[in-house]
Amino acid sequence: MKGWIVAATAALAFAITTTPVHADPGGRGLDHGDADRPHDRAPEASAVDYPGAKWLAAHKSNYTNANRPKSDPITTVVVHTTQGSYEGTKAWFRNPKSQVTTHYVIRSKDGEITQMVHEADIAWHAGNWDVNTRSIGIEHEGYVDNPKKWYTDAMYRSSAKLVAAICDKYRIPVDRKHIIGHVEVPGADHTDPGKGWDWNKYLTFVRDAMEPKPAPIKLNNETHNSTASGAWQSRHQGGDYGPDYAYASPVAKSDPFWYDATIPARGRYRVEVWFPADARHNARTPYILNTAGDGPWQTVYVDQRTGGGAWQTIGTFDFDAGSYQAVAVSRWTDGTGLVVADGVKLTRE
Repeated sequence: MKGWIVAATAALAFAITTTPVHADPGGRGLDHGDADRPHDRAPEASAVDYPGAKWLAAHKSNYTNANRPKSDPITTVVVHTTQGSYEGTKAWFRNPKSQVTTHYVIRSKDGEITQMVHEADIAWHAGNWDVNTRSIGIEHEGYVDNPKKWYTDAMYRSSAKLVAAICDKYRIPVDRKHIIGHVEVPGADHTDPGKGWDWNKYLTFVRDAMEPKPAPIKLNNETHNSTASGAWQSRHQGGDYGPDYAYASPVAKSDPFWYDATIPARGRYRVEVWFPADARHNARTPYILNTAGDGPWQTVYVDQRTGGGAWQTIGTFDFDAGSYQAVAVSRWTDGTGLVVADGVKLTRE
C-alpha cells in the first residue's frame, strides 16, 4: 500500500529510490480525511492480538482508537504491498507525520510478522474510511512489479495463518469478497498487491490454516450432563434420541432442566434440540441459553407438539469457553401441555 519517496532516517541504513506505486507519502490516497477524525490517543499497549506476531507500536497519531468489533464490525481483510522495505515500513508507521498505518506488516524472506495497531483500533490504510472501520490491513514487504522476488512462499504461508486466525475470530468468510487487495477498495487509486499476487494459492493456504471446528456437543436427559429437580419425570421412548426423555407440567417458576456442557472455546454455536412431538406437549416450551457476556440469558420458545423426532435449530448464539450449565428447558410458560427435555446439540459455526 505505502509508497515511499525517500525512507532514510537514523533508524534506517538504506534509501529507497524505486518509483512508488502510491503517489502520496504513506500511500493514503484520497483518504486524508481520516487524519481529521477525532480519536483518543491511548497508551501504546504491547499485547499482540496474534500470538505469532511481534509488537511494535505505530505512532498514536496514525490510527483511530476504537473498540472493535463492538464499535464497528470487522468484516474484511485488506492485502497491501509496502512498495518498500519491511524496516522502512515500520519506521514510517512510527513517524507522526506519515498519517498512515496497517495493523500488521510481514517480512518477505521468512514471513516474520510485526503488529503495529491493535485489531480493536482503526488503522488508516484503505483509502476509504468506511472500509477502514470494518477491516484489518496487512502489509507485505515488496514491490508489485517484482512479485517473483518478493512474494515468497514463506510470506504467503505466514500471512495465510494470520488471516485464518482473523477470519476465525471475527467469523469472516474465506473468499474474495471478504479478503481483498487494496486495488479492490472502492475509490482506490492503488494497484497493490498487483497481478503477481497468487490469490488461488493464498486462499488455499488460508483455508488449510483454519482451525478444524470441534465435533458437535450432544447432550441428552439421561446422562451425567443434566441437572433437574424431582418434579421432572422420565418416560421411555423408542427410536428417538436416547432411551427416554424427561417431562414436567408447566408451573409459574423456572425450575429448569439443565444441560451441563463443556464448551472448548468461546465462539458462536448453532443450537439444535430434539424432542418427541405429541399433541399433549407444550406449544411454548422455553429453552434458556446461558450465552456469553454479562447480559441476560436468552429464551427461545419451541412448539413441541410438532416437528419432533429430528434436530430442530432454535438459533445461533455466543457461548463462553468452560464447563457450565449452558442450556435449559424451563417449566415457566404461558402455554399448556407438558414441557419435554430430551436432546440438545451445540455446533461451532
